[in-house]
Amino acid sequence: MMDSPELVILDVGHGNCSVLIDTKGTIIVDCADCSILTEFLELRKISQIEHVLVSHADRDHIEGVTSLLFDKTIKIRNIYVNPDPSKKNTVTWADFRLAIADAMSRGTQVLTSLTSSLTGSLDVGEVKVEVLAPSPVQALGGVGGKEFSDSNNHQRQLTSNSLSAVIGLLHNSHRAAILAGDLEQIGLDDLLANNTDIRASILVFPHHGGRPGSTEPKTFAQKICNHVSPKLVIFSNARGGSGNPREDIVQGVRLAALDTHIVCTQLSKKCADTTDSLNFSHLSGLPSEGAHASKCCGGSLSISLNGVETFKPDNLVQHKNFVDTLITSPLCRKSFSV
Repeated sequence: MMDSPELVILDVGHGNCSVLIDTKGTIIVDCADCSILTEFLELRKISQIEHVLVSHADRDHIEGVTSLLFDKTIKIRNIYVNPDPSKKNTVTWADFRLAIADAMSRGTQVLTSLTSSLTGSLDVGEVKVEVLAPSPVQALGGVGGKEFSDSNNHQRQLTSNSLSAVIGLLHNSHRAAILAGDLEQIGLDDLLANNTDIRASILVFPHHGGRPGSTEPKTFAQKICNHVSPKLVIFSNARGGSGNPREDIVQGVRLAALDTHIVCTQLSKKCADTTDSLNFSHLSGLPSEGAHASKCCGGSLSISLNGVETFKPDNLVQHKNFVDTLITSPLCRKSFSV
């Protein structure tokens, strides 16, 4: 039996994948399309998953789950996912449903709901697993429907990101982490309306630091960080591609929480044009998509959950030194003004 729970944020490129290894089981939240999750499970000799939580149906969150469901060497007890009619004609969603059917034939239970009503039923050890959003009444609107409101005036249309599940992890009565999926403004409003306190040591920032729908990015980042007050913000991103995290998102994070330690799983081209001469000895050694091409910043991260002591500045001192001494123009160190 392990001494304390462990949260692993895997570098899967553009996408998300988090693994909670608790004292009595393992939970996976999302996975992009890559081999990193399989490599990690093999490394840790994990062959049974208690719960797979799919925050929403975007391909960078479910394609790796599809591969996992087809893997007959892995036993998955339960998978939770909210239906998404907007994906009904996509190949990605069709493949996911085929994988669901295959896993069900081998005993996996499929629950087509992932809302705050499940809080208290997902624990597999010392960590209390919360579903902070969406609320059941919001989820009942469905993708393409209207947000829940006491008034029929000015109701905004719900998207897959509006209903992206937000997972909280409490240890020793302290919220150690929030895994925010692709949360955007409607979802954030629902989250704050139904939770008076969402403070957490670690925030896996929503949508990889990309644009949060139609909301002004800096304002959105400031608002969520003002409420979470994170000591560590993680951007699960790919070098190049969509160019995340956005500079205005990082600006909002810094303005709300100046001393927050910021880690990107992969090194943004905004921070360094080339990685040819960099020394990556600070990396954890866990499987990492960016490590194959020497493009990590933080890479895959392993964090021991220990109540209020979950994160201290010296936990990532090697990463800090890497950024401060080797990166030419780190976005997370840039001076911003209001």
